[in-house]
Amino acid sequence: MSVELIRKPITLDEMTKRESVQAIKERDIIVPDGKPDMQRILQLDGKINIDQLDVTQDRIMYRGKIDILVLYTTENNQGIVYTMKGSIPLEDFIILDGVDKDQRVDFEYNIEHMSYNILNERKLNVKVIMQMDASATKSKQTTIICGIETDSPIQTKEEQIEVITLGAEKEDKMMVKEDLTVMQSKPSIGEILKTCVQIQEEQVKRTDTDLMYNGMLEVCTMYKAAGAEPTVEIITHRIPFEGKIEMPKDEKEIYWDCVLNAMPSYMQVSPDYDGEDRVIEAEFIVVAKYYKFNKTVQSTIADLYCPGKKVKTKDKVLEYMNLYNRAYLSVPKKEAIVIEDFVPENNEIFNVSMKPTIEEKVISDDKLTIKGVLEIKTIYICKEVGNAVDTAVNIIPFIQDIEVKGIQNKATVVPRVLVKDVKIYSQNKKEIVVEYVLDTMAEVYTKNNLSVLEEIDLDDMTKEELDKYPSMTVYQVKNGDSLWELAKKFNTSVQDIEEVNDIDMPDSLHAGQKLIILKKIKF
Repeated sequence: MSVELIRKPITLDEMTKRESVQAIKERDIIVPDGKPDMQRILQLDGKINIDQLDVTQDRIMYRGKIDILVLYTTENNQGIVYTMKGSIPLEDFIILDGVDKDQRVDFEYNIEHMSYNILNERKLNVKVIMQMDASATKSKQTTIICGIETDSPIQTKEEQIEVITLGAEKEDKMMVKEDLTVMQSKPSIGEILKTCVQIQEEQVKRTDTDLMYNGMLEVCTMYKAAGAEPTVEIITHRIPFEGKIEMPKDEKEIYWDCVLNAMPSYMQVSPDYDGEDRVIEAEFIVVAKYYKFNKTVQSTIADLYCPGKKVKTKDKVLEYMNLYNRAYLSVPKKEAIVIEDFVPENNEIFNVSMKPTIEEKVISDDKLTIKGVLEIKTIYICKEVGNAVDTAVNIIPFIQDIEVKGIQNKATVVPRVLVKDVKIYSQNKKEIVVEYVLDTMAEVYTKNNLSVLEEIDLDDMTKEELDKYPSMTVYQVKNGDSLWELAKKFNTSVQDIEEVNDIDMPDSLHAGQKLIILKKIKF
């Protein structure tokens, strides 16, 4: 029997594999020639820079370095702050079973903890604990049957397959250049000690053709003043920025997101018109990481039969991952931070940063509760203690509820928490009040099994097989009955049942209703 199957391609994602590991890296940092001996460490900072990421079978290999910045004082003059830089090379791998070079890999990393040990006046041992999260998703191409061409009166039942997968995932970088000027009430610059860049007043807008973003770069610079007895000073600048990414919207797009980050790439002290070092030639990189999810709806033949014919089918089961839901919540918050012996008249705050850590996620009904802690790090200058730079670390818990409909019993929930717009609201002798925005997002994925037809064969029924079906049946409808199942059971078609019983609305069957069903005689 001639049967031609019409197939369409479809792309499905396998369930994402995830792995979280910690790695400890350490190295000795040597005080450079020309710098005095160190006696006390004031600040120790690190930043991870990954230059290369290679994926092989079951492994994700990474290369880069951890840049280290040290602020210290000497034994003879503890009122003067000195800087020292170094780096810890990175070349290692994460084992992730099943990953290969054809998969989409997401690699996130941050510094969990840093510690040091002064070996002698010229050597400092630095130890860094890194937290790394890797995930890999593999897309697979397959085909589904969406139509049948044959002379036989095949009856088909279609099913809609809705697939939501990650589409474009890209990164855009823009340079922001600005000359930062020191006000006349401040002394001129002897040496830049430390710089912090935060994005404030962030706005991201989606249009039909572009992804547009803007905001303010809040740049805090700590520097050692020029002169015989240099003090430690702080200056703050705000620099506007805006960018645009060409990303045309199509009918498949259902979700999108964009995360902004900023970092200094170049800072050089230069003289002003009077010849004093009061200008910082600065360049900053604003990175926009963006992605979108696309929804594809495909029709496939889920069931079929043919009156007067025997139908043999071969099925295949497809396992795939689907984004079931995505929820977002942004809440302004305020926290009071207690810093021991902090006196506003004698201390000047350089920066307040907040790092969220998710410790637990609880699912109940249509609600996701995310529990964790915020590590609040306050860096400030103690004016009354010889311009010493000090750091206070506070840990506070947070609980965030986010409504996600239909979250129960889903396969995987991926939460994300970000802190934005950190600002000092007020300060007194007991505490610092900080305002910020807590952004919470949750993506819910399901693991689906889809049974689709792969092959179809038709054979004629024998006279004996056909005679088993009654010529006419008066059938009383039961709960759960459908015209499709009844037509398949009594070797006829849905259209014939509708015509014989004057049914205009096939979905309006009710229990107890009586139907006349006639068997087809000729085919």
